[in-house]
Amino acid sequence: MASNAIKHYDCYLNPSKLLAVKESNRHNILEAMVNLAKFLGTYEEYKVKLKNYGIKWTSADTAFNGFLSVFSKQHNTLPQYIKDIQPHLTASERVFVKFLALSGLRMNEAVTSFNMIIRLNNEGKLGEYYNIELNVLEHFKHKIFLHKTKNAYISFVSQQLINEICSSQPITYSAIHSRFARRNIKLRLKELRSYHNSYLRKNGVISELIDILAGRVPRNVFCRHYLGEDLKVLGKSVLAIESELEKTLLTY
Repeated sequence: MASNAIKHYDCYLNPSKLLAVKESNRHNILEAMVNLAKFLGTYEEYKVKLKNYGIKWTSADTAFNGFLSVFSKQHNTLPQYIKDIQPHLTASERVFVKFLALSGLRMNEAVTSFNMIIRLNNEGKLGEYYNIELNVLEHFKHKIFLHKTKNAYISFVSQQLINEICSSQPITYSAIHSRFARRNIKLRLKELRSYHNSYLRKNGVISELIDILAGRVPRNVFCRHYLGEDLKVLGKSVLAIESELEKTLLTY
């Protein structure tokens, strides 16, 4: 912010110079000029100058709403996209796509989790990862899912989907990526995470729980405040919504 104020000080002296700035940079520079004007006590005067030159202040919220609008339109095409790519996937990869859509995991987490479910089931140790009573994958018990920034704590997954995964073969993202590249098919599978989280939010799941499912809560806070909650009740609610998501997104 300060660097913009210094570098583009001429836009404070003469707001018309903002019109010559690239539109992609204009908001940040304008924000710096407005903050500078407030600091110098000339905000009201500067606001009048902006109005005289026809320069409108666009709030971050407005810009973000515009982004959401565009992103929502892209989401609307996902069901057809998922239907179209089915012939290009193996049987196990089709199950993986379903898991990716219904778990809300990041791509690398979903691949790791999918293959881990298969391995642990073959070893008779699935109970170390999947809590059948709560219908929840307990990622937090395994260090491979915990990092300094991006984490995965839990995912509510139905017993039926777990059984489908256990009957599948391990998959790799690189195999899907290479096949789609050879066939000139756009790879949009990473969009399923945001589709999942947006769907939960639109259907009344509280933001705090969505944050937990998305791995956006510090580990100490998660363990201290949420492990003692009634995950069984929360899980039933989320699974019911995810069942509707499956009908919307994965009905071919």
